[in-house]
Amino acid sequence: MTKNFIESLRRLKKSAPSGGWFKGIRIIYQGFGAMSADMFRHFADVTAVVSFYYGEDVSTHVEKRWGTKVFSYEKKKKVRHNSVGIFNDYFYSDHGNEILRFFSRLDGKIAFVPFATTKALQDFLFEKGRGMHLFQNPVIVQNYFDYKARLAWRAAEIGIPMPPDSMISFFGKLDYKELSGRYGGFVIQIPISQAGGGTDFIHTRDDFKKIIEMRKNLLGGAFDKTPVKITRYLAGPSLNCTGCVVEGSVVLSQPDIQIVGDPTITSNPAQYIGSDFSLNAFSPEHKRQMLDITERIGLWMGRNGYRGNFGVDFLSTLDGAGNLDEIYVSEVNARLVGESQYLADFQGMKDQVPLTFFHLAEFAGIDVDPRFVKSYNENMPRLEGSAIMVFSEGKGIFRAAENLKSGVYKIVGGKLTRLRDGLTLSDTKSREEFVVTNGVPWKGLTIGHPKYGDEDVCLCYLMTRESIVDPKNWKRINEKWKDAINLVREAMKLVPAPKHSIGD
Repeated sequence: MTKNFIESLRRLKKSAPSGGWFKGIRIIYQGFGAMSADMFRHFADVTAVVSFYYGEDVSTHVEKRWGTKVFSYEKKKKVRHNSVGIFNDYFYSDHGNEILRFFSRLDGKIAFVPFATTKALQDFLFEKGRGMHLFQNPVIVQNYFDYKARLAWRAAEIGIPMPPDSMISFFGKLDYKELSGRYGGFVIQIPISQAGGGTDFIHTRDDFKKIIEMRKNLLGGAFDKTPVKITRYLAGPSLNCTGCVVEGSVVLSQPDIQIVGDPTITSNPAQYIGSDFSLNAFSPEHKRQMLDITERIGLWMGRNGYRGNFGVDFLSTLDGAGNLDEIYVSEVNARLVGESQYLADFQGMKDQVPLTFFHLAEFAGIDVDPRFVKSYNENMPRLEGSAIMVFSEGKGIFRAAENLKSGVYKIVGGKLTRLRDGLTLSDTKSREEFVVTNGVPWKGLTIGHPKYGDEDVCLCYLMTRESIVDPKNWKRINEKWKDAINLVREAMKLVPAPKHSIGD
C-alpha cells in the first residue's frame, strides 16, 4: 500500500513531488480579505489575490512578506461598506484589463480559487481571459446546492434530520397570525444567500412587518413568487461542520460552535460573528452525529456533480437542564466557508493536513486514496482556536482616528498591548496572546457607504487560542472577549467622516 501522505502536515510536505504538490499552477485567490489566502500557503504559493478588504496587515504580510500581488476594491475606492455585491459585480469590469496585464507576464496554469463563484468572475475568466481555470464549482452548480429549499426537499432521501414542522412557501402567501400560531417564534430563509444575508428571525408582528417591507424593496416584482423556507425558532446554539468532496469520498473537519447574532456585538440577529473550536464540549454522540450528517450530505452532493469544499450549518435544541439536546440541519453552503480561512491555520498548528488541501487536490487531479480519507476522518486531533469579527457600532460614515496596527496582542492591566507583528493564530506563543488581523482599518479609509452610511461594518478579526463563547450560553460571546472587542474598537477611535461619492 502507498504511504499515507495525508497522515500529517509534515508527511504531506515531505511527500511532495519535486516542485511541490501544485507545480506549474499559479493560484489566484478571490475573497473578502487577502489574509484568507493563508489557508493555501501550507502547501502552495499564492501568486495573487483579488479581494474586497485591504489594510496594513495586507501590505505588511501579503504584499511584502509573501510577495503576493493584491488587487483590492477597498484599496482602489478607499471605502469599506456592506454592499459586497458591488465588488462582486463590477470589480472585474472596472479593473479586469489591469489584472489581465499582470497575468500575461506569468507562466504556468492560472487557477482561480474563489471563496464563492460569481457570474462576474466566470464572465472574466471565460470571456475576457484565455486559458484560465476555475478551481471551484461554477455558479449553476453552487446555486443548485445553495438553494435553501432543496435540502429540505431531499432530507428523507439523504437521511438527515430537518427542524421539526419546517415548511416551504412563498413570500406572497405568508400570514403572520397563521405562522405565529403554528410556531411561536420562527425563522424565514430565502433560497440563495450568504453569511446570514437571507435569514430573518421573527418574534413579533413588528418584526414580521419590518422584514416583509425590506424583502419587498429588495425583491421587487419577484417578491410574491419567491419561495421561502420557514422553521420554528430553536433556542439552542448554532453549530457547524465543514466537508470536502474528493473523488467520491468526503473529508471532514472538526465540528465547531458558531456565534450568530449576539445583540451585544451586532444589530443583525442573523449575522455570523465567529467560530469557536476551543470549547470542545460536544458529547461523543453529538460530534459523531454532526460528522455523519456532513458525510451524508457530501456524498449526496458528490453524486449530483459537486466537487470540493462545503459547509453544513446546524440548529439545535436544549434539554430541561439547558444542555445541548437535538441537532437539526439548517442549510448547506456550497463553497469555501467562513471557517475555512482560520480552520486551516488551527489544523496546521496540530500537524493536521488542512481541509483546503483537499479542495485544491480535487481540482488539480491529485489522487487521494479513500482509505486515507477514512483514516483522516477517524483520527482528527482536538483543535485550539477561535475567531471573532469586530463590527462598527451604529449607522454612519466613519474613519479611524487612530492607526491601530495588526499583530500579536495581549491585554495587560486592562489595556491593549501590542507585542509584535503577526497575521494568524500560529504567530502567537501562548494562550494569553491573540491576533488582531484581516483588514484592520487604515488611514484614509472611509468606513460605511460614503453617501448613506452603514451599520455593522466589519473592522477586523480577533483570533485566540481560548474559547470565546459563554460556557453557559453558546449563543453568546463571553465577557472577557466582549471586553477585548471594546478595547480594539476604542483603540481605533472611529469618528464621523464627511459624505462623498464612492471613488472621490
